[in-house]
Amino acid sequence: MDRPDDLKRVLAEEIRAAIAETSPDPRAADPSGQSGTSPARGALRRAAQVLTPSVPEEAPLAPLKRLAIRAARFLWRNQSSFNTLAISAATDLAEELDRLRAETGRGLDELGRRAGVQESRLTLMERPAAPDPCGAGSRTEAPAAAAQIPPGVYALFEERFRGSPAQIANGQRFYLQFLKDLPGPVLDAGSGRGEFLRLLREGGIAGSGVESNPVSVAACLDDGLDVERADAIEGLARRPPGSLGAVVAFQVVEHWTPEQTFRFLQGARKALAPGGVLIAETINADSLSAMSAFYLDPTHVRPVPAQTLRFLAEAAGFTDMRIEYRSPVPAAERLTETSENEKRLNALLFGAQDYALIARVGL
Repeated sequence: MDRPDDLKRVLAEEIRAAIAETSPDPRAADPSGQSGTSPARGALRRAAQVLTPSVPEEAPLAPLKRLAIRAARFLWRNQSSFNTLAISAATDLAEELDRLRAETGRGLDELGRRAGVQESRLTLMERPAAPDPCGAGSRTEAPAAAAQIPPGVYALFEERFRGSPAQIANGQRFYLQFLKDLPGPVLDAGSGRGEFLRLLREGGIAGSGVESNPVSVAACLDDGLDVERADAIEGLARRPPGSLGAVVAFQVVEHWTPEQTFRFLQGARKALAPGGVLIAETINADSLSAMSAFYLDPTHVRPVPAQTLRFLAEAAGFTDMRIEYRSPVPAAERLTETSENEKRLNALLFGAQDYALIARVGL
């Protein structure tokens, strides 16, 4: 006959075995069969399953085991209550994390886009230097010294100093009012990261771009934009006469010599249909604070005063010209004007940072 101690030991082993049978292996796969379930969710399910041990009907000595579990339940009831509350709190936390993850999905997409652009930059930087088939190392044709800057480095410069695509697009939205009832599509010369092309697409306006930086071109093509990799002046020159409704160039002419700027204006005049529009935005050379931004960009060649650009456009055959001053300095950063002299000083030191020439081709 077995001794009482032996019976207790056997009963304890049977109880442990019964509990083990009902507890899933923590290394096992997700019992729901969902491959995308997070580890935290799986841990919560496993914890919930072992809160209250149970004994399968087919287990040996099942009635005796269930009786023993009920008899010993008072020993762990406080712990069981604590476990229940802890799992409930953890489940609520997991649901909140799921909600936050869904809300930040768009932000993660943007980070993925930036990571892709960065990878493109690094790939280009690792390649041996080779002549640029577009004749330019930055956004457009520039002197040899500026052309030595790798495209990936300049793309990184724009990301850091020019502003986010959303900020640039917000400022360029102003120009859409001049592109109504055009006699043809829009060409964005030096389209960069494609901010204005996206605005055109949103507004249902036909448009394409020409850009020399391969990093920017690749990003635009990935977004479904129509962009040709070429020098802006040469790309414009290949457009058939009278085939375009508008030519825009944002922050581009300061990358050229005066001769190149005039060639661009002549090419735009030839490619535009009667009633077509030219928009050329650049840094305001009459504002000293704006000139600090001009010299920040290592690919800038020379500032273009508004009177100079207007004269060259007139010489190229444009009419109905106007100057729009853009990007005002915030009032908090300007001098307090208590006299006419202080007003003049503000205009000199803290004038508008940019201006745009808007001109048309006569009907």
